Amino acid sequence: MIFLKVTRSVKNLGARFGWLIAEVVLVFLGMYGAFVLERMHDDDMDLLRKRQILQALVDEFANYEEELGSASNSLDEGYGIPFFTAYSSGEKPFPRPIPFGGMGSVNTGIWEAMLQSGGIEVLEVELIQGVQGFFKKLQDLLDLYSRFERLSESMILPEMDQSVDFFYEPEGSELRDKYKWYVNSLFTVGMSLRELSEQAKTTKELLLAEYSNVARDFIDEDEEQILPPQLKPTVVKEVDQEPQQENQVSGVDQVQDAETANLIQGLKESLIHIEQRITESSSLFDEQVAIPFFTSYSEGLKPALRKLEIKFLVDQEIDQIEKMIENLRSQSFATLQGEIITNLRDSLENCLRINSGFEDFISRTGIELTPQKPNHETFYYDLNSTELKEEFMWYPNELFKFGTAFRNISEEIASIHEAINI
Repeated sequence: MIFLKVTRSVKNLGARFGWLIAEVVLVFLGMYGAFVLERMHDDDMDLLRKRQILQALVDEFANYEEELGSASNSLDEGYGIPFFTAYSSGEKPFPRPIPFGGMGSVNTGIWEAMLQSGGIEVLEVELIQGVQGFFKKLQDLLDLYSRFERLSESMILPEMDQSVDFFYEPEGSELRDKYKWYVNSLFTVGMSLRELSEQAKTTKELLLAEYSNVARDFIDEDEEQILPPQLKPTVVKEVDQEPQQENQVSGVDQVQDAETANLIQGLKESLIHIEQRITESSSLFDEQVAIPFFTSYSEGLKPALRKLEIKFLVDQEIDQIEKMIENLRSQSFATLQGEIITNLRDSLENCLRINSGFEDFISRTGIELTPQKPNHETFYYDLNSTELKEEFMWYPNELFKFGTAFRNISEEIASIHEAINI
């Protein structure tokens, strides 16, 4: 208003025009400044909203990892391993129904709620794709599990009072055609649970990394406590000045601490490489060998037994593991808990034992199995039957044994790696 009064009081037309321009510029600057401040406030609110959404998703995927891993272990230990061990050995295990409602504790509503509220607008495209991919596979697993439950309820539960022979062919140890879905479903559900648990872990780590980037802008004394332990900044305590002699001793300790820190960091990096290699080998073995064979075999087909050329560990990983085991026997890792060191050393030695046994299995497939021929069915299978001849039953037994061993050692290494990072 003051500019307007001054403008009106000026009688010279040029001067009045100049004051009018100044007034317009001032109004524009005021509006622009208000716009900038509002925009800054909106950006801060978007960043805060993004942090809250990421925190919720990190917590949710930690629950998914735990729940799916627990469900996988329960299914393997209570159903999969006992059944397949007996079935592949030529015995007649009872096809027990899996627990009904076993996947009911997995909550799938949080992502749908975010989609409806528009919360994902603040997330990066890569994060959205990763989360959506997980939930798609989770829904596929829930559908598969529900189908397994329905089949068990309609076809096995009514026959629970029957003897085990009721479910098998009169001759041999092969399930009747009516019940061959059980083998395939049990194997597929178990595999899907393990894979989805790993995907939940991978997605959680992706979200956690993004949360770490966002949270750095919010860390202060009032908000530090809301950060996950992995993201809290390291607090360096101030040390009082000591006499010169003690300072020299402290300097030596610092050098030793730095060397130990470097050794531990090197151990972590080697462990990451070994963990990735084992996980990749396990997935490759399942996808290319175990799943195709067991799926066909459980459906009454006659898949060929073939020579395997896949490797669990290569020479580079074997040398790396041996070096890690040797280092763990030294005093360099005294700062780590003794139990962690013992478990890691035992797991790494177990890796080498599994690899040695797997190499023997590969060698046996090259010696005892002929290349695939048109008559492989009569060579490997009993006449007029889809059951393997007794001298070849070792093949599915070994497939199942090593498939389970690969997954177990992968989980062991991942668990120890996580313990070291705490």
